[in-house]
Amino acid sequence: MLLRRWARTGKRASRLFRVVERIGPRLSNSPLETTLPNGCRVTCDLREFVQRQVYFMGTFEPVESYLFTRLLRPGMVVVDAGANIGQYTMLAATAVGPAGSVHSFEPVPAVFASLQSHVSANRLTNVQMNQMALWHEEASVRLGLPPDSADNAGSWTIGSTQGQAACVEARAIRLDTYISNKDVPRVDLIKMDIQGAEPFALAGARNVLAQWHPTLMMEVHRPSLLALGSSPEALWEVLREFGYRAWRIRPSLRNSGPMNNLDGVEFENFFFHVSDLPPEVTSGWRRETPKQWACSGW
Repeated sequence: MLLRRWARTGKRASRLFRVVERIGPRLSNSPLETTLPNGCRVTCDLREFVQRQVYFMGTFEPVESYLFTRLLRPGMVVVDAGANIGQYTMLAATAVGPAGSVHSFEPVPAVFASLQSHVSANRLTNVQMNQMALWHEEASVRLGLPPDSADNAGSWTIGSTQGQAACVEARAIRLDTYISNKDVPRVDLIKMDIQGAEPFALAGARNVLAQWHPTLMMEVHRPSLLALGSSPEALWEVLREFGYRAWRIRPSLRNSGPMNNLDGVEFENFFFHVSDLPPEVTSGWRRETPKQWACSGW
């Protein structure tokens, strides 16, 4: 397919993204299979945003997923909060190997079913899947899907469910409680994309943050944070308390790098870290590198 050939070049990715979003949903009425860079098989419904990106771009968020894998080492313990269909879970599972583990949290039943299917189909025995949200207390939470994001399973958010395209109720748990109950020996890396609920999830992970200082890969989206009564600046105060530094993820290495705070940030992805990031993240890659890597499993 021409769009996938284009993706292999790694060039003009922003234009490819626009083309994929314009015509991609109409290109197939049945699920299509593709392969992640680590060899894991993924079934994609082109009508859904994340799956469409995985199929045509190789991975969802090629730059973020490429750099995410550069943080991984055999034996690590990874938490995937907002696991969606399991892309980051799958990438982490093969990288940390049998001596490591991945603990995935996805509260939306239909999306969790896709996560389960992918983990099972790829025989990832070091993954612990949880149909739960991470929160600041043990509770039941309601999630809504905005009408203008009905084709994006990553847009489910905790909060008001009035006027939403769909609503679900889910169990929520503190990460500190989960780690203690499961006797998890440590946490090395947390990927968190939970639509503005990040401050609440971090409030439920204070012991984990204080004891192990895991590296965090996190979306910072001002409108979603404001909808739940927070902000990027307030989120930064929480992270700074534990000694975290911020490293902004951009499409090129030249535009990526350290930031002193989150003042004025509207929508960015970040690594938050206490220990220095590995050189594979902070140097040596070109703009095309992540995009070409993302397609390397085809």
